[in-house]
Amino acid sequence: MFAPRTVLAVLLACVVGTVAAPAASAASPVPVVFDGDSDFADIATLAYLCQAHEQRRIDLRAVTVTNNGAGTPGRALTHVRTALAKCGLSGIPVADGSDTGVNPMPADGRAWTESILTGALGDAGVPDRPSKVRASTLLAATVLKSAKPVVVIATGPLTNVAKAMDVPGVAQRISRLAVMGGAFDVPGNLFGPGAEKFDGTQEVNMWLDPASADKVFAGIRRVDIVPLDATNDVPITPSYVERLGREGRTAEAKLVHAIVTQPDLTPYIKDGSAFWWDTLASSEVLDDVSPVKLRKAKVDVRQDGAAAGRTYVTPKGTSQNVGYDADPVAWENGFLKMLNG
Repeated sequence: MFAPRTVLAVLLACVVGTVAAPAASAASPVPVVFDGDSDFADIATLAYLCQAHEQRRIDLRAVTVTNNGAGTPGRALTHVRTALAKCGLSGIPVADGSDTGVNPMPADGRAWTESILTGALGDAGVPDRPSKVRASTLLAATVLKSAKPVVVIATGPLTNVAKAMDVPGVAQRISRLAVMGGAFDVPGNLFGPGAEKFDGTQEVNMWLDPASADKVFAGIRRVDIVPLDATNDVPITPSYVERLGREGRTAEAKLVHAIVTQPDLTPYIKDGSAFWWDTLASSEVLDDVSPVKLRKAKVDVRQDGAAAGRTYVTPKGTSQNVGYDADPVAWENGFLKMLNG
């Protein structure tokens, strides 16, 4: 009988095959796995990471999708495949599938996300194809196969990361986990039917699966949390949307511009309630251009009651790096510079 690591290595070989990696150089780029729920900010983040991969800032090894977040199961993975193809990286391994979280994503949130991404990507007629393995299996296998410790960027509920950690050795091989999630000194952003049952302190990603968040924060040696406290500093502004359209040159920049000009998103940009949530968290990984300030804090996650999913600082928590501030000018300039190559 194979040990778990051996089984995962075999599965990865079957799923990945021989995937084109960036050309070799003296400085080997950091291996990255991107895990998200395929909302509009995730796909914009994926475009950003594709350019970082092409520029050898990172080595994007795999993209995994949670099915208990903002994306519609099946369609969420299709959108990831479409975006990768538009960026010229269709060979990157992808997978979806995740356990159900504690709290369900509101159906109207999923419909809104689907409308934006279908419009931006033009893939309404593309049939959904199930992945060959589950997302947590691909994530774990990719981490264990890498000769270097892997950075994981997680911008949805942490269900897949928590499940991957059940495989021996995975948590120890993740050098850093960059998370978009949580709210500490600002209000949360719950919405939809049932939100009135909670006290409004929760950020959606943490609320969807607080048990997985708690497990991940306690089990990975370095977690950088980019909460609403930081992302509230980087709204998507109409002037920046215009700048993207005017200055964006690459396929990745044009893809992001197509997303942020969708009719269903435009009203939220105009009223200041749409933010670069996931893209800010991913930029934090690129230290020399990071617009996020981090500080150490001991963090815990409420598991039940009206505050379920709330992230808070407590002496009994686990030590994390928490982002409290972001520089919007540095963010906008760095984001466009990366998108344009």
